[in-house]
Amino acid sequence: MLEAKRQAKLVAARQRYEQTMQKHPELWAIESKLVELYRQKVLREGNFVLAAWEEQVAALQKQRNQYLRQHKIPLNFAEPQWDCPLCQDTGIFQGQMCNCERQRLLESRFRGAHLPTRLREQTFDQFSLDWYSAARKTPLGNSEREQAAAVLHVCQAFVAAVMENPRDASGIFLTGQSGLGKTFLCSAICHSLAANNIVPLYIVFSDLISDMRASFQHDSGDADLLAMAREAPVLILDDLGAEHVTEYAISRLFDIINYRRNERLPMVISSNLTLAEVERIYSQRVFSRVIEACQPALLYGTDIRSQQRRLGIS
Repeated sequence: MLEAKRQAKLVAARQRYEQTMQKHPELWAIESKLVELYRQKVLREGNFVLAAWEEQVAALQKQRNQYLRQHKIPLNFAEPQWDCPLCQDTGIFQGQMCNCERQRLLESRFRGAHLPTRLREQTFDQFSLDWYSAARKTPLGNSEREQAAAVLHVCQAFVAAVMENPRDASGIFLTGQSGLGKTFLCSAICHSLAANNIVPLYIVFSDLISDMRASFQHDSGDADLLAMAREAPVLILDDLGAEHVTEYAISRLFDIINYRRNERLPMVISSNLTLAEVERIYSQRVFSRVIEACQPALLYGTDIRSQQRRLGIS
């Protein structure tokens, strides 16, 4: 695919060159003289003198550039318009994969992971502990900032465990009040896995249930969506509890978590709900599967978005 696109740009550059020369015979005359000079250099015809040759070439190039500027023609009009000037769209620069190709592969993995565009810049490096109080204590006895640092470590350790052996990686139940960075950490996990050639599946649970219910009502069935959530190499199930809880949602949630627990497929679940609320709302069966498959990671603090609005940060 890369080579086909590259060839198309080479052809387009050639066509642009020919069309420009047809419209500007004076420019073509200059080009022809330059071509002839380069031919003489290669063949070393006649009394070839390099210094004289260089002087003639410089004079013609100056004349050529003056003509281009005078007629508002870009100086590089005959060059292919590469997406990446470094590797010229080959994907290889100085014998290694070019950064543009790395980014293209990452974007492809993001699409495969279904990670929304607005979340793709949320990485572990961008996760700031400054939004968590170093003074206020949590029910666990440490500060909110110390607890956030511990949760960050749990998320990073999860990525490392998945990379080493997915079936040995304990999942995470990421919980805390709204606005404490749970979705940010889910995005960072997704980003880190994708950057390491592991394509997770990121799903907001309410969106999944809506899509599954819609497909079921249109007689297309929800089996494909259910299978996608059950069988993804890594599942990141964001914002559990934000959906309208129905028997259908509870049943599908159990199917997903139970299947993944049995198959030892890692998952991350984020929710504003506590584990006790999960048990009360979704049933003891769902609760037991969650605590078997996931370790709890609790965030405490003040809504980060509210803090940012007070500081005028968008």
